[in-house]
Amino acid sequence: MIVDETKRILNEYNTRAKKSFGQNFLINKDIIKGIAAEANLNGEDYVIEIGPGIGSLTEFLCLGAKHVLCYEIDEDMYNILSNTLSKYDNKTIILGDFLKQDVKEDINRYLNGSNKVKVIANLPYYITTPIMFKLLEIDNICEFVFMVQKEMGDRFVGKVNTKDYNALSVYMKYYTYTFKAINVSRANFMPAPNVDSVVLHSVINKKDFGLKNEKEFLRFTRNAFAQRRKTMVNNISNAYKVSKSVLETKLNDLHISSTIRSEALSLEELVKVYKYLFE
Repeated sequence: MIVDETKRILNEYNTRAKKSFGQNFLINKDIIKGIAAEANLNGEDYVIEIGPGIGSLTEFLCLGAKHVLCYEIDEDMYNILSNTLSKYDNKTIILGDFLKQDVKEDINRYLNGSNKVKVIANLPYYITTPIMFKLLEIDNICEFVFMVQKEMGDRFVGKVNTKDYNALSVYMKYYTYTFKAINVSRANFMPAPNVDSVVLHSVINKKDFGLKNEKEFLRFTRNAFAQRRKTMVNNISNAYKVSKSVLETKLNDLHISSTIRSEALSLEELVKVYKYLFE
């Protein structure tokens, strides 16, 4: 298995983990097998992986999926993958920045336009949030099994009125049912990062609040959490150039304190505020 030869492969290609790409190679085969098992691949599943590295997880995905579409930004890793995964013909590796790719078009081209794509990945920690914001808006995706640093994982499942609750927490509650599946110690990586990690499992379970413009609501959510120490009134006033007094009056109409901070509002309450202000 590729994972068993991590050191040899890196030495053979005279390369190392690059901090600029947030690379840390998972070297515990049991955890990799656990991630693949959590995804419950049935041989007919289409899979997207982001940041495959040398292909340790990818190998298990190729063994269980119909086709695996990988995005790798590092040319050195791309060249390694071309060899480590050479015996698997059910994979496509795209060299490039995932955030700049037309993923919908790639799904149509490489994954038969499937609307039940699973994302299974050890996400690059330094760009986890923008990756997830992008993925959640792709209708073809039905499920995620992904590893992130523990602190970020806490935010994905953050609850109202806690330090972990933010715009990402709201996004996840709006789109998915998410839970923590596997805790991963930093000792399972090479090189070992400074933090522990967690594998999350998310199933698309999109809420229907009858919004006229879903994307505007999600943008409103990001604006509402823009500066955590400020009240919702301050954040929304700054973002939309609306008078604070007008916003305070409208919140009072909803029986919501004008001094409330966004982390005190549930998804349902945020929808209520958005609809009253903008719809």
